[in-house]
This record gives sequence, structure tokens and C-alpha cells, in this order.
Amino acid sequence: MQVLLLIAQLIPALIAMIKAIEEALPIAGMGSEKLAAVRQIIETAFEGAKETWPVIEKVIGILVTLFNSTGVFGKNE
Repeated sequence: MQVLLLIAQLIPALIAMIKAIEEALPIAGMGSEKLAAVRQIIETAFEGAKETWPVIEKVIGILVTLFNSTGVFGKNE
């Protein structure tokens, strides 16, 4: 339950980070580099990130898939 609450609290920050990185680097095919940047930011700022990273990574994947499928990142243009 603690991880669920943590993720719920992190979602707005994750969305902001994902969008900021995508805006700064709107280059297709650099997903792994962008994910690595998000991971480094989170692990730098949040002490417990290493233990919860697998869940955070899955949530990021879900958000990116949602943004791609709905055109938020302009992939459907």
C-alpha cells in the first residue's frame, strides 16, 4: 500500500519531468536516454528510489504510452 501511495504522489512530478524532457529533446528514438535521465533525476532527489524504481519505471512506461497514443507528444500528427 505504501508503494501505491508513493506512486500516486509522484505521478504529477513524473508527468512534469517526462513532458519537460520531451520538450527539451523532441527527438524520436531516444526513449532509453530520456528514461535514464528521469531515473537519474529521481534517484538523485529521492533516497528510496532504487528500491521502488521497477514500479516507477512501469508507471513511466504507462504514461509515455498514453501520451504517445493520444498525441500529447505529437507522434500521431
